[in-house]
Amino acid sequence: SVTIPGKEPKDVTKTEALKALAIRKAEIATGKFDIVQTRKQYPFDRVIKSFLENYSTHKKSEGRDVESSKPLLKFFKGKKLSFINSWQVDKYKSHRLKTISIYGRPISKATINRELAFLKTMLNYSVRRGWLSENPLKGYSLYKEKPSKMRILSQEEFRAFYKEASELLRPILLTAYYTGMRRNEVLNLKWENVYLDKGYILVEETKNDESRVIPINKQLLKTLNSLKLIPSDGFVFTNKGKPIKDIRTAFDGALKRSGIKKFTFHDLRHTFASNLVMNGFDLVTVKELMGHSSIQMTMRYSHPTPEHKVQAIESLDAGFTGQEMVKKEGLINSGYSSNANKH
Repeated sequence: SVTIPGKEPKDVTKTEALKALAIRKAEIATGKFDIVQTRKQYPFDRVIKSFLENYSTHKKSEGRDVESSKPLLKFFKGKKLSFINSWQVDKYKSHRLKTISIYGRPISKATINRELAFLKTMLNYSVRRGWLSENPLKGYSLYKEKPSKMRILSQEEFRAFYKEASELLRPILLTAYYTGMRRNEVLNLKWENVYLDKGYILVEETKNDESRVIPINKQLLKTLNSLKLIPSDGFVFTNKGKPIKDIRTAFDGALKRSGIKKFTFHDLRHTFASNLVMNGFDLVTVKELMGHSSIQMTMRYSHPTPEHKVQAIESLDAGFTGQEMVKKEGLINSGYSSNANKH
């Protein structure tokens, strides 16, 4: 309820009540009034800390959650949990759109969506803990994202990229190119899951919690056998005995030197799947190797690249020019040929 100082409720006019209500709504929207006054107030930073420690540590997206929390903690520093509402989040979105990343580019809407998805999940966690009566962002819409375009490397492009890569990066690129494994799956790969004698890799820590087996081809087997000779603490890809965790600088540097643009590590996975499809392998096999949960996810790779379309058309030539083909079929003197020549 809304009270007016110095007046009994029975003495308040309708006009005064409506004015007081409008003021209170504005205070709530701007975070100047705590609508849950009877509930204990929790600092925003403490709630995020609790969420990361008790919830995110059990998720494969823990690292991403930590990164998503950083700009939120900075923007809402010193605020209470009850301060968060749709109006404040609108302000946060506007602020983030004006932010320049450490790579000199504006923060993308996709990145902001990941941060807001983290925030909404954290608020749901707060409701379950009894710190909020309801999620203030329930039904809140995220930015609409354009479907990402797949960037597929040709063999020539990959050779150029591989040539410009550092010695530490090369085996990582080769593994992704020949197995389609995700970035984290590659970097977290351990020797206990690499069966060189049997010729396959067992991927256990997957996005959908379903393990999969990926055969090792001759080129990759040669590379992995060489890496096996390097002392490590169990991880396949190491630097001075320690697992490699960050390859962004090396990856971006190799891209720049090779002249390849708009390509990400995940595009190596796209390239792997597309190469399989263009080499005639069925989608069910591709699905199993990729670890997709449904065939619909694999269907996106059924569309050939422009280069593959050209090859398909050229394959129809069968060694003959158009005129030679007509002669071979005995059609050169037919009525069809005569009529065609008139046009």
